Parts: sequence; C-alpha cells; structure tokens
Amino acid sequence: MKIIQLITCMEAGGVQRVAYLLKGELENRGYDSTIWFLYTKRPAYADVPGIYSLLDHSPSALDYFKILFRLARMIHREKPDVLITHTYYSNVLGHLLSSVLGVRDRIAVQHNPAHSYPRVARIADSLAGSIGFYTSNVAVSKTVEESLARYPRSYRDRVTVVYNGVPAPSEPAPRDVTRQRWNIPIDAAVLVNVGRFSRQKNQEFLIRLLEKAKDLHLLLVGDGELREWLHALPVQLQVIDRVHFTGEVSPADVTSLISCSDIFVLPSLFEAVGLVVLEAMVLGKPVVSNDIPSSREFIGEDGVLVDIASPGNWLSSIQWLLDRPDIVSEMVTRAMAKARRFTVPRMADGYEAAIVPVRSHLFAQSDD
Repeated sequence: MKIIQLITCMEAGGVQRVAYLLKGELENRGYDSTIWFLYTKRPAYADVPGIYSLLDHSPSALDYFKILFRLARMIHREKPDVLITHTYYSNVLGHLLSSVLGVRDRIAVQHNPAHSYPRVARIADSLAGSIGFYTSNVAVSKTVEESLARYPRSYRDRVTVVYNGVPAPSEPAPRDVTRQRWNIPIDAAVLVNVGRFSRQKNQEFLIRLLEKAKDLHLLLVGDGELREWLHALPVQLQVIDRVHFTGEVSPADVTSLISCSDIFVLPSLFEAVGLVVLEAMVLGKPVVSNDIPSSREFIGEDGVLVDIASPGNWLSSIQWLLDRPDIVSEMVTRAMAKARRFTVPRMADGYEAAIVPVRSHLFAQSDD
C-alpha cells in the first residue's frame, strides 16, 4: 500500500518532524511511505531518502501554478492509495486535486487551533472538510478538536483525535561537553526553548526576561522568519552574552541541548501539542509554559503554567524551580510518566484507524 504525506514547506518544524516520524513507523509496518513538500523554505530534509520537494525555493505568485501542476502530475503518476496532508494549505490543495484524481483515502491533519488559521484558509478548510474532500480529518489534540466546535456538523463528524508521538530519546552527550560546545558557562542556570523563530513561538518574551534576571542564560534552538530580529534584540537589550543561538540542529543535538539545560520554557501564544515540550518532559526537565489550552491539556499540574502577561510571575516561578530540587524531582517524575504515553507506534495506530473502514479491515488482517 502506497501512503504519501503532503506538507506545505520543508523546514525543521514540529509538523515536519511528526510526518518524518510517521513515515518511519509506516515503513517499519511494511507500507510504501513517502513525503512530499510543496516547496523548500529551508533544506532540513533535502538529503533524506523518500522525501521530495516540488519547488526548491519559497514560491512567487507564478510559482504556485507550477506547484499545482507538478502536484497533479505526481499524484496522477504515483497513484497513492492514501494521501495524508499536514497544514491547511496542503489540506485544501492536496485534497482538491486528489479527489479529482481518484485517491480513495484522504486524511487531512489539523496541527493548530482553528482560530490561528488565516481567514481565507479557515474558510477553505471548513468548506473542504464539510463537503467530503477529506474522507478523514485528524485533530492532533483535544485542544484542536475543541477549536472546531463552531464548524459545520458535516465537518466535525469526520474529525478524530490522534495524538502526536514522541520518539524514545537518544543518549544525550554529557552536560559539560554540550555546554562547552555551545559556549555556555558550566555553572550557569540555563533556560532552553526549541522552536521555529516566529511570532507564535514568542521567543522575544524570553529574551526580554533576561533584562530583569541577571544570572539566567537562555538557549534558543531553531531558526525561522524572525531570525534577524531575534539576533538583534539581545544586542539592543545588552544581554547578548547570556543568549545562545544554535540554529537548526539534528534531533540528537536537540536532546543534548535540552538535557544540558535546567528548565524548558514555552512562551508560545498558541500550540496544538508542543511536541518538543513532551520530549523535554521525557528527558526529565521541568517546564514553565504560557497558560494556554494545549499546555493545560498536556502539562497540567506536572509543570508550571504562567500567563505571559505577568513576566514577574514567570521569573518568580523559574527561581522557585531552581531553588526547590525536591519539588522538581516529584514534578518531573510525574511528567515523564505522562509524556511516555505519547509514542510513535500509538500515533501510527491512530492514522491506520483513521482510514476508511475497508482499509482499516485490511490493516487489522495484516497485523494478525
């Protein structure tokens, strides 16, 4: 069975990581699994077998016609049994073309709360999901499912929740080795954030915290459209000696960078799951997060939730965690147990079950 996943752009983001992990698990189960990107923003997966990009750069207006033509041609040529699309533009474009070209099983995946979509994309997604372009519609959390409450009943009837899976972490490099590699003082208290440099992820909030916390260091792992602004801000605020940028790094390096830090911090304006937060929890790191619905769903009392409207409360919460290793030990033990429930095989089980009943029956037979 040929399963193709379609994603809007290639970069080292959470959605791309989920698709990559799902691809590997589907291959382990014997499926022909590939990933297509509509275009390349950053070549994070350029050399990975079974992953292709329809356009090797960010598109101009005319390039979108090339993308549509190439996508239609590839669907016609490859004739996938199942198309799984991630992110709203891929959902709409991919399912429109695959419906016309006769792909039977079409799964759309909603990776963020609906209110975060651009208005045009929200309308197009609602229409596509309501009239049957999506044979199944996956929400990656209860938070996302609840954000669809005002959508038409015909849309919501096709929605099922499939949680993202967290891979078992690789063995991290020794703490001192990682800190020396990235020029982080060995004895410093270090906050770490991993994510795309964007307004949603809100790394600016963390940099500004350092103005009032003279002993804290901040480790920012990732890249994105706000790179230049975020690199300039610590210079402007005169905290550049305590902000450490790594750029996009390998999953193994992410594991080591989280492990060498003291607290994982998530000031995001919104999230669906926060895959890297679950990874931090698995690694035994305490988490301080913005008090948003997804953090209530996945972190709850096994971390600290603080509204970003109160930077002072953030600083006091961070200091409280640094001063109370006994409390932290109990908290991370509970968090580790919770995060370990979100596995990649369980995620793949959910996608198999999301395929129409005839296909689900075939999957069940193949497992026997």
